[in-house]
Amino acid sequence: MSVHDRNKALLAPLRRAFLQGNAAAMRRAVFDLFAPDARIRLCHPFQEVAGPVDLWERVYAPLLSAMPDLERRDFIVMAGPRWGGGPAGDWVGLGGNIIGTFLAPWLGIPPAMKPVFMRYHEYLRIEDAKVVEMEAIWDIPQIMLQAGAWPMAPQLGVEWMCPGPADGMGVITAPFDAQNADRSVLLVWDMLHDLKQGTADTPGRGLGGYWHENAVWYGPTGLGTARGHDAIANTIFRQFREGLSDNTRHLEDGVFFGDQNLVAFTGWPSGTATHSGDGFLGLAPTGRRITRRSLDFWRIEDGLVRECWVMVDMPDLYRQLGVDIFARMAAHRRAEEAA
Repeated sequence: MSVHDRNKALLAPLRRAFLQGNAAAMRRAVFDLFAPDARIRLCHPFQEVAGPVDLWERVYAPLLSAMPDLERRDFIVMAGPRWGGGPAGDWVGLGGNIIGTFLAPWLGIPPAMKPVFMRYHEYLRIEDAKVVEMEAIWDIPQIMLQAGAWPMAPQLGVEWMCPGPADGMGVITAPFDAQNADRSVLLVWDMLHDLKQGTADTPGRGLGGYWHENAVWYGPTGLGTARGHDAIANTIFRQFREGLSDNTRHLEDGVFFGDQNLVAFTGWPSGTATHSGDGFLGLAPTGRRITRRSLDFWRIEDGLVRECWVMVDMPDLYRQLGVDIFARMAAHRRAEEAA
């Protein structure tokens, strides 16, 4: 058994506890699995988290209080070594949906009093059977939308509960195959280098020759989902290329890893840009230099990208552009209560 197969097995108690929504088992699994000094970086508003105690008390426990019947359903579980140059490391990628009945306020979001869902992407670096590093983004705006407390511009893409891989093989149990993983990562690596050459005049650059004609781009709430080359290029990519200049994706600085036909990429940040044009997130250009956090998965089918799960820290993007979406949400609630 490879170290990557062992790392996926190592996470089984944590995954089982979170699937069952057993708070005591969840807490025990977090404390057992994470190193006391683990470096944990989460999406806004959590940001840097000081080890497993802070992770439990400031992140998971309040969420459980808001959703007592919480369940976490993984649709991607993959593992592999950091690919390419730079520091070595063994990583596990998790993606899925948190579901639960939203019964109490959470992060200032009013309870919906009904079941809600929230996608998550989490990447864990493991050394000596302990998680020593974690990067995670939860789709918090997805909860805002379902709770009727939307504080952002209308998204251009479609909103839905994101499905797992269409081949049903997202939770990988096959033995790690380094050759297959390298082949999958290299395709995504080449595609992203071509993709970043695109401009507002060539929004489809990077799709042809790399993406299936009916590929699906599953974006975070605030951007939405698109299917097919034209929709991906013009609904999603165009607003980045028209609204951002000096838009650089830091591929060499990020972490790529592959497992079978799945590829993961994380960067903290994964890119930098200047907000210089109209159309990006419905905001007038601010001239601000921003960073972008994203944790992404791709599924390769017959040598082409068939599905792509993208998770961007949207609240953090708005924060950098001068918009506190949590404060806007609170202002909307006050206005509604006063009406």
